[in-house]
Amino acid sequence: MLRWITKIKTFLCASSLIVSIASDAHPHPVELELYTQEFPPLQVEVDGVAEGYVVKFVEAVVQDAAQSLPMEVHQVHFTPWKRAMRITQNRANALFFSVSRTPVREDKFHWIGEVSPYEVGIYRHITGPKLETDELQALKGYRFGAQTEGSFEELIESLGFQRIIPVNYGKDAIRLLRANRVDYAPLVTVSYPYRMEQYGFDPDNFVEVMKVKQLCKALWLVTGKQTSPEVVSALSHSFETLKKQGKLAALIDAYQPDSAVMLRYRKQAAKR
Repeated sequence: MLRWITKIKTFLCASSLIVSIASDAHPHPVELELYTQEFPPLQVEVDGVAEGYVVKFVEAVVQDAAQSLPMEVHQVHFTPWKRAMRITQNRANALFFSVSRTPVREDKFHWIGEVSPYEVGIYRHITGPKLETDELQALKGYRFGAQTEGSFEELIESLGFQRIIPVNYGKDAIRLLRANRVDYAPLVTVSYPYRMEQYGFDPDNFVEVMKVKQLCKALWLVTGKQTSPEVVSALSHSFETLKKQGKLAALIDAYQPDSAVMLRYRKQAAKR
């Protein structure tokens, strides 16, 4: 009887080991939540689907990284910048894009890779101040529209600017300029024509005053410090691999203003 019981215990232990090994071989994938804000043509919603060259590149990175560490995109969230930044800092497995790398943000995130070139200009309405300058400090006494917790707001606050009107979305700065409620506002040059078209404004009524040299840098994909080193490493490796293979460059070329998907976006945006 004792020998029979011993055999049963041995069998059960072996079965448990096999189940354990099988579970380790096929663990549940890490579910990643992607956070961003509409920014054509980098990231937009078209027919309820997340589109844009950065969105598609990040999805490709996750798919590639899943070959070494099971993971998947659970959902892409379009949300105000401030909220997206808070969520990414406080939750594991949240990815945030496309964000400028600044000294204030440096220690708050894991910086996975550069997803897009970026150029910021300061604009005024044609009826606004006529001051000509290429020095940001020369505009210190004027009214500025700035996205809450955006890189431009961080910059001008650090320089002592005080007349700042916050907005949740960068596109709202155009409306403030048009209404003469601010004197200047930063606009991203790549999305400028989309915004002009979307709100029915004449581009000739807005004048670029200068480039913000401090902010004309690449945008990044980041995740918070709560995300495990294993996930960060897998994503970083796949990011570099796909970028070297030309995946990102090909996607940028595919999302031109006259591409099918961006034409659909422009048509939908004009109806909002």
